[in-house]
Amino acid sequence: MSSCQVCRKKINLSLIDMGHMPIANDLKKSKDNKCNLFPLEVLLCEYCKLFQLSVRINPQSIFSDYVYHSSYSSSWLAHAKNFANKVKNDIDFSQNNFIMEIASNDGYLLKNFDKNKFKILGLEPAENVADIARKNNIPTEAIFFNEDNATYLKNKYGKPKLIIANNVLAHVPDIKDFLRALDIVSARETFISIEFPSVVNLIQDFQFDTIYHEHFTYLSLNTIENLINKLNLKVFRVEKLDTHGGSIRLWLAKKSNDIKIQKNVHLERSKELKSKIFDSETLKLFSRECFKRKDRFNNFLKEEKNKNLKIYAYGAAAKGISFLNFCGDNCKKILGVFDKNEMKQGCYIPGLNIEILDPKHINEIKPDYIIILPWNLKKEIKKDLSFISNWGGKLISFE
Repeated sequence: MSSCQVCRKKINLSLIDMGHMPIANDLKKSKDNKCNLFPLEVLLCEYCKLFQLSVRINPQSIFSDYVYHSSYSSSWLAHAKNFANKVKNDIDFSQNNFIMEIASNDGYLLKNFDKNKFKILGLEPAENVADIARKNNIPTEAIFFNEDNATYLKNKYGKPKLIIANNVLAHVPDIKDFLRALDIVSARETFISIEFPSVVNLIQDFQFDTIYHEHFTYLSLNTIENLINKLNLKVFRVEKLDTHGGSIRLWLAKKSNDIKIQKNVHLERSKELKSKIFDSETLKLFSRECFKRKDRFNNFLKEEKNKNLKIYAYGAAAKGISFLNFCGDNCKKILGVFDKNEMKQGCYIPGLNIEILDPKHINEIKPDYIIILPWNLKKEIKKDLSFISNWGGKLISFE
């Protein structure tokens, strides 16, 4: 029996047990490289309303040398640019122009802020990715964001006007420590943007492939409000987003800040509770349906492979690797996975040893099927790969 990472009480509710799986981004350099397998189960603490992994892997082994680069997705770059334009219009930076981004990756977002007008700083624990950001002239500290480092950052750089923590909170092994660190580094006038995939959408739309070891928690507004209740922070605005199959962006400020809590916060809080995502029967339904979808995908592979068709996949993102490993050894019938990330090409999917290929080979291979694994980028990928219809190739997804 596991205990909650926040309140330490015993947890009795399970959302889904996906078995023993490899770390999704632990790509293998050769086909014979073996990988370690770890339990992958999501539990729910009834007290904190926090969905969390039963086993948490040391983040140093996951994020210190990372192969995910945000700049490889044109739609994600557009999302970042839109965010930057929005905050430049909405926030008054005249008294404090310091912007700090946590988990800044290769600088894909901070590059949208003119360094002649803004003081910017990225925090990126993966040294290999931080190096890329620095080469792009984005000032970057290769450190994890926690309480100790928050004090160091506050003393060295001062307190920011804007802290961006978009799509990082789920990757934090100690979420309570992270939120305390935000409290430490924030001033009364600081605004904080926290963006994450909504666990409501995950459960209602059966997005089980977004579950992997790099995601330690699965979040909602109710959860965050429970966690910051004893801190000097408040959520004052909620924005609904289409990214990652349905995300929410929370805007936080100090409780001492005069900004009023908007109506959309109350509406989202109520909507989450009405969705019954914290009810045991909802959890059981989710698990049953996910295993049905696994069976449907495996049946498709068996039927089409018996016709001697060439089946490939596209997008060696973590969600795709999680999906394939959950579906099991039958996925070895997939002959390769195409991906634009040059750091991934020539590597192998952990647990299945499927090679990751450069998309430029699609024309010469002429697959009969290409399975789109990152379904959240399906529109972008379909546009890029529409040419496979020239030989009767089909693009499909299984979300």
